[in-house]
Amino acid sequence: MASPSTATLTAASGPRTLRIGTRASTLALAQTRLFTTLLSTLPSPPLTEIHPTTTAGDHNQTASLHALAAGGKSLWTHELEALLLRGELDCIVHSLKDVPTKLVAGCVVRAVGAREDPRDVLIMRAGRPGGVTTLQGLLDTGGGIVGTSSVRRAAMIRRRYPGLRIHDVRGNVGTRLRKLDDAEPQQGYDCLVLAGAGVLRLGLGDRIASWLGRDEGILHAVGQGALGLEFRDGDEWVEGLLAAAGGGGGGARRVGWACAAERMLLGCLEGGCSVPVGVETNWEDAGRPEKSNPGRNNNDGNDDHDDHDDARILVMRAMVLAVDGTECVEGERRHRVDCYAAAEECGFELAKDLVKRGAGAILEKITLNRGMLEAQDGA
Repeated sequence: MASPSTATLTAASGPRTLRIGTRASTLALAQTRLFTTLLSTLPSPPLTEIHPTTTAGDHNQTASLHALAAGGKSLWTHELEALLLRGELDCIVHSLKDVPTKLVAGCVVRAVGAREDPRDVLIMRAGRPGGVTTLQGLLDTGGGIVGTSSVRRAAMIRRRYPGLRIHDVRGNVGTRLRKLDDAEPQQGYDCLVLAGAGVLRLGLGDRIASWLGRDEGILHAVGQGALGLEFRDGDEWVEGLLAAAGGGGGGARRVGWACAAERMLLGCLEGGCSVPVGVETNWEDAGRPEKSNPGRNNNDGNDDHDDHDDARILVMRAMVLAVDGTECVEGERRHRVDCYAAAEECGFELAKDLVKRGAGAILEKITLNRGMLEAQDGA
């Protein structure tokens, strides 16, 4: 079960072994390899053992995610966190978007490494005629069925493309693609909406028909595209490895700060898998216009401009929607950020503004009508 790295022993006793927990899916293992590759660049890299574990969300591939979340446990993290707290693991590699904003006592999480493009993508059914590559194109050619298990994506599609139908689709990326491609045209899906980062990390970029961002009415999930490393609070060894792997570069810091702002916003709104909240974060230099790169989010950790004392402006946008897409509150904040506390203040202030302008009422309705939410087909 363990998969040791190729790190070389540097002393008679050998370096300490880092025991890494992960989900057992192909994507989770690919993401864990990204982390171990990052560790291998350290001057004295640790040995690593990878411990794949099946979580509650992996076991149940039929129930909708919001119905599973109603059970009160973290779908993708509960079993792994139990191993971490028992001392059987040293850390866990997550898709940061899957990590609840309220962690179990004794655990902390930090973004690590570069952030892949956080936007969603559209994938069309293989062999589908018509040359459609966008949600608007699908709507303009008579409509169709969009497969997604995300309440956020479903709400945003219902708001912007009300003529499209949403059907739930569960499973890992490979399973969802098979469900898309193998079903009879009149019985299955016309397309899927997935996180682009996962599609790219699996080497399936050729299946992407188009990217979905602000211009298409779709904001991404909190933390999407980033890897999250969860470890025991106070574990100085793991914290030191994380700091060294991050390299102290400005790009790495900005990934962490942007994700911290996003997670603070979501935590203040008490959102999660069952609440439609979307975000977008970008950076601009203090006193300069916002940088914009439609092909890639610019907090990816690969920015060579690395002046720690040159404060940046975090430009954060967010959207809170009713499940059926009929109500929406949007907001934007520009905030000077040079540390985690400032990043979290940005998320907190934007959340306050959204609540003041009606997001609180939307979220309260969702909470009060949880039964309706669970009855939604594919919500």
